[in-house]
Amino acid sequence: MQAKTKTKPYEYFEPVFDGSFEVSIDTEYNLPDYCADVQRILKCRIVPEISSYIAGEDTITCDGICDIRILYLDAKGEGIKCCDFTKEFTATINSKPSEEKAVASIKAAISHMTCRAVSARRIDLHAAITLDVYAVIQKSELITTEIDDATIEKKKDTIFTSQAVNAVCHQFTIEDYIPLKSGKPPIESILRKEVSRRMVDCRMSDEHLDVSGSVDLSFLYTSFIDGTTAEKMSASIDYNQTIDCSGVDENCIGDVQVICGESSIQPKEDNMGECTGVSVFVKMFIIVYLYKNCELNIIDDAYSVAKPVELGYTQNNFMQIYGTKADTLKNKCQMVISGEEIQKIIDIWTEEAEVHSYCDKGKLNYRVKYNICLLYINAQNKIMYTEKPYDFTHMDDLDDNKVKKCSTTSSADIWEYRITDKNTVEVSVETSVHSMLYSRFTVKQLATAITDDDAPPVKPGSKLLIYYAYEGENLWDIAKEHKALMSDIREQNELYEDKIGKSGPIIICSR
Repeated sequence: MQAKTKTKPYEYFEPVFDGSFEVSIDTEYNLPDYCADVQRILKCRIVPEISSYIAGEDTITCDGICDIRILYLDAKGEGIKCCDFTKEFTATINSKPSEEKAVASIKAAISHMTCRAVSARRIDLHAAITLDVYAVIQKSELITTEIDDATIEKKKDTIFTSQAVNAVCHQFTIEDYIPLKSGKPPIESILRKEVSRRMVDCRMSDEHLDVSGSVDLSFLYTSFIDGTTAEKMSASIDYNQTIDCSGVDENCIGDVQVICGESSIQPKEDNMGECTGVSVFVKMFIIVYLYKNCELNIIDDAYSVAKPVELGYTQNNFMQIYGTKADTLKNKCQMVISGEEIQKIIDIWTEEAEVHSYCDKGKLNYRVKYNICLLYINAQNKIMYTEKPYDFTHMDDLDDNKVKKCSTTSSADIWEYRITDKNTVEVSVETSVHSMLYSRFTVKQLATAITDDDAPPVKPGSKLLIYYAYEGENLWDIAKEHKALMSDIREQNELYEDKIGKSGPIIICSR
């Protein structure tokens, strides 16, 4: 019969999808009549943005839009022109079937792109979008903590782990009007836009989360005065969201991700008919995976001293979270333009920024990669564009050597640059990183114990046995081998440690 057991539920997140999915974009674009002819393409930029997604029972459906902006020189080569358009995309991703509703986070990036002017009026474009998808459901498993049978000897252990509390996905939109800074000329057209997020704080209290931060905006535009002069503008919009979340309290640990989705920055006319500001729309996604540290008492070995018993074991994967770590990584690099003299910088920015992180030997290691893009005027007063990849490594000490893994989100931005030589630009880049520190481990534990009440009892060995134990030998192994109670061996030999401290004979008295 099944021995009576005591159990404790352990909550965890089970991934139904953890990987990448690729979407192809192929399009031909004919320039509208109001756009000048293309002499030379300077830069083609595609920014995939998530509009919405739904996690169903066995699929994840994602809809998005690509913001496509092609900077080029007109037939005279005198000014920067931009043709911008959008291309919608959709993806249906097969996931592990589940009756529970999954919580997912999706990040989109361009993994491959080719862009060329087929003629002065037509552009051919091919691109591949990579969707990084992580979707989980919350599940519960009963962990056996005790067997109510005095004839079964149990070897117990306590493990420290983090169990799932809840996971939420919250969507909201930011809509605002940003006036141009004093002295800035009115806008004719926007050439480049950048939208990024910053999370300032996440406060947890009974049954809800307060997430605050800001959205940073920057854009390059042509002046309405002459239609050729390029101007830069930047601003920030603060946000604060209260999210209902059952089970959460101030003792929880949150893995918080804030993702900017579909966005637009559009010139807006004032009462005089001039575009002296922009209307801003940004769709935001906040995904939070919540955990709470706990202790679990498990049984990792057992035997019977009275009757035959069939023991069933299982292996469980556990996760232990050690907290989060935020840092700002600064890197100064030289951008050298061979064979050119830089007269003026029109615009400079970073793109394709990514951070790879890992933990090793008590260190948190980062490898940061990004492209620096430079739009400038050379000594011949011609508009030029170039971009170069850069990477660097950074290492931080960890407070706890038990940390084995990390999950990192990041954003990179240029905070300072200057021309140091006729063909050299010194660029300082700040990369903000936020890492969740954790470890994963597998534990074998007792799940069931079935006794055969009709079977003859276990045949004991000698009623009294003198056993020669060696220093360092496990007391549990000795007791299990001779089907004796641990309490009897400890009491009869005055042994209080789990290992034999000194070689010598010990008494084993079977009941």
